[in-house]
Amino acid sequence: MDYSNFRFGLIARTFLLAVFILASVYSSLQSEWYVTSIVSSLLSIASLIEIIRYAEKYKRGLSEFLLSIKSRDFISSISSLTEKNSKCLLKDAYNTIMSEFQNIRTDKEIQYHYLRTIVEHIRIALVSFDEKGDIQFINKPAIELLNIEHKRNIGYIKNQNNNLYNLIVKLKSGESELIKIKLGEDLMHLSVYATELKIQNKNIKLISLQNIKQELEYQELESWQKLIRVLTHEIMNSVTPISSLSNAINDTLEETKGQKSELQKISDEDFEDIISSLKTIESRSRGLLKFVSSYKQLTRLPKPDFKEVDLVELLNHCHTLLKQKISERKINFLFKNTSESITTQADYDQIEQVVINLLINAIDAVKEQDKPLIKVEIIGSDLNKHKIIFKDNGRGIDSDELDKIFIPFYTTKKEGSGIGLSLSRQIMRLHKGSIQVKSELGKGAEVILEF
Repeated sequence: MDYSNFRFGLIARTFLLAVFILASVYSSLQSEWYVTSIVSSLLSIASLIEIIRYAEKYKRGLSEFLLSIKSRDFISSISSLTEKNSKCLLKDAYNTIMSEFQNIRTDKEIQYHYLRTIVEHIRIALVSFDEKGDIQFINKPAIELLNIEHKRNIGYIKNQNNNLYNLIVKLKSGESELIKIKLGEDLMHLSVYATELKIQNKNIKLISLQNIKQELEYQELESWQKLIRVLTHEIMNSVTPISSLSNAINDTLEETKGQKSELQKISDEDFEDIISSLKTIESRSRGLLKFVSSYKQLTRLPKPDFKEVDLVELLNHCHTLLKQKISERKINFLFKNTSESITTQADYDQIEQVVINLLINAIDAVKEQDKPLIKVEIIGSDLNKHKIIFKDNGRGIDSDELDKIFIPFYTTKKEGSGIGLSLSRQIMRLHKGSIQVKSELGKGAEVILEF
């Protein structure tokens, strides 16, 4: 189609139509010009038809152009509009637009293939499905993990493992959970995370699954090694003096030839040493019993009794319990809350235990400060992701110690049992929450409970 001559062609055809109409009118006024009148009238009609056909041809070109955009057939549209030696501005504009569309399409295809390569490259299984369970996307790791290459509905997983299927269906956006399952002959520890999104008015759920069995085994081994070191340290601290003192008492009660000496012959100084040694043995034995009792408490934590708990009221209650101790040490205690009432599902007694433990830790941390300060802030969220933040201006925690504070029985305090933070973390995990500690030496500490 020659768009460059469209304007000239339309003017020429319109001019001819006007000439033929004038000729038809003029000849019809003459008495004997019948043939001329008929011919000029037919030519007028033919010119009108030609103008319509000419305009329809231009319109058809525009329609083809728009349809090509709709069908994303950019290459054929450009070729159909290309004319040699054409300087039509409309054609140039068409070519520019089509070139831009083609570049955009090329960029999108490159990005799509790039992202597709990344998704296929990572070893995390990804699968998305709509409200009907129809799978919209699945990468190779997910196909290998779930064995659903030729299945197009997420319901097939129910045949593989019913617990995994129920977890995938019930998980809400932003939630994650660990599950231990057996798929085929393999025992797996899967970390499952869900995200929900809306695409073209369709609700899509994206699920990521990662087998973290190897990582858990490594962490478990490392935890056992750390725990054994702590246990060895604690036990040796008690057993060594008991063994040493028992041997000393035995030596005192025996004569040089291995015969038992009479108590009457023991000097007052040796007798006092024996009494002191026995008291030390008793003290260290009690320490061992307390240590074992603490270990039992750590390993036999009951399941939470979930009820609606007002966190603001709970914090006020814990502050009241420790108010005298705070006043005696002249600590500036600040409590800030974003609402008068912030509720969540929790075990009141267990969370109270966590809060009291953290407050006592903060009180001990600021005891050497000239102006001791403890701040407690509770932040509520509409998504039920509440936070309780404890801050103090104590000496802080060294970076080396920060990695060990959650190890059972590890403590930097002379009178500490070393189970407080470890127990607190277990309680928060049972509540599907978390506990984080941020600290630098000389800059105090910050502990965050997230529900």
